[in-house]
Amino acid sequence: MATIDFRPNKGKKVLNPEKPVNIYIRYRLGRKVDFNASIGVSVLIDNWDFEKKRVKNRTAIKDRNEINNRISNLTKHFDDFTTDNLRKGHKPNYNEVKKHYKDFFTESEDNQPKQKTLFGYIQYLIERPETKRNLSEGSIKNYKLTKTFLKRFNDEVYPIDFDSINLEWYNDFIEWSEKQQLSLNYIGKHIKTLKTFMNNALEEGITTNDQFKSRRFKVLKEDAVNIYLTLEELNDLWKLDLSHEPRKEHVRDLFLIGAYTGLRVSDYNNLKDENLSIVNGVKMFKVKTQKTKKEVAIPLHPIVEQILSKNNGKPPKRIPDQKINEIIKDVSESAGIDEVCYTTITRGGKEITKKHYKFDLVKTHTARRSFCTNAYLSNMSTIDIMVISGHTTEKAFLNYIKVTPEQTAIRMSQHPFFQGQSNLKVV
Repeated sequence: MATIDFRPNKGKKVLNPEKPVNIYIRYRLGRKVDFNASIGVSVLIDNWDFEKKRVKNRTAIKDRNEINNRISNLTKHFDDFTTDNLRKGHKPNYNEVKKHYKDFFTESEDNQPKQKTLFGYIQYLIERPETKRNLSEGSIKNYKLTKTFLKRFNDEVYPIDFDSINLEWYNDFIEWSEKQQLSLNYIGKHIKTLKTFMNNALEEGITTNDQFKSRRFKVLKEDAVNIYLTLEELNDLWKLDLSHEPRKEHVRDLFLIGAYTGLRVSDYNNLKDENLSIVNGVKMFKVKTQKTKKEVAIPLHPIVEQILSKNNGKPPKRIPDQKINEIIKDVSESAGIDEVCYTTITRGGKEITKKHYKFDLVKTHTARRSFCTNAYLSNMSTIDIMVISGHTTEKAFLNYIKVTPEQTAIRMSQHPFFQGQSNLKVV
């Protein structure tokens, strides 16, 4: 005879009673089927009625009715399943039980108002006009990727909803992600986007779950080796004769515009005639950036002016970003940018160190990082650089650029203080 049971924490001892634990369903049928899975909601152990297998009827427990309704509906879902199989004389196997369990959540999501489930709300965020108006295509793409990634967890591990997003889920998610040999930064990117979803839902009153705000629910991140090209290396790229290879020359020129303007590839790869301007005799690009929707004005570097001049005064035409990434590596190798670099990343929970030649690490974003770093080392005002880069704090900017302590010391040595030019007299 089939039995249905509901247990917090899989029936295991709860070590921290102040920490919510997931509620699990257990469906047993004979000796061969013993199915356990989270039902996508959590509860404090003190709020659980072990006799009734329900959340206690306390006014202070705001989501008690929602949780108890889910337990009641799941019970009926499996009672009907058992009755139907008995009528047919069929004894379901483990996979059939698992499929029936997943069917419950598919049906539940379909019957819910669009914004009321986690995945329904994410789709609502992606589709609403406000999102499309305020976010770049790249950000919306990241929303979609995170939704797909979370759906995989939902399908492969256990169903999740707003109430599931707690520290227990956080640890399960990281463990599952690491088993797939994913990098720490890739996992962290999805956690960061999920926190954005949850913040929006909390502010809009869709959920009351704020456990994602815990300091332990942190966005995983490690310093990746994101290189920059020095002014000398950028000059080597510019001096490279590519007149016999127009495709490579086109990519090189686009990349150099990025390296001397600090624009993201979504902006430097989409420049038009109307972006060129002359104000008080100063030639500049005026661009409303795709990501931040802010307008920036950037004076033209002499090399940028030469690129425009050989292109009849116009910016080079757009090339797919992927092609730029492919070709700029070959161009950088031809320019002799072949310093040996080592990268260390955490993948699958383990640190992996690899040897590279610098040209292999050059990509579209290297142009923007090169601008920020070279401008800083050239003693340009940090505030002025940040107006172009879009960084809102100096701390974030300094974390972004690639400067060694020695380079900072050399830059500081040019300051009047280290030149002995201060107004104070040495006694």
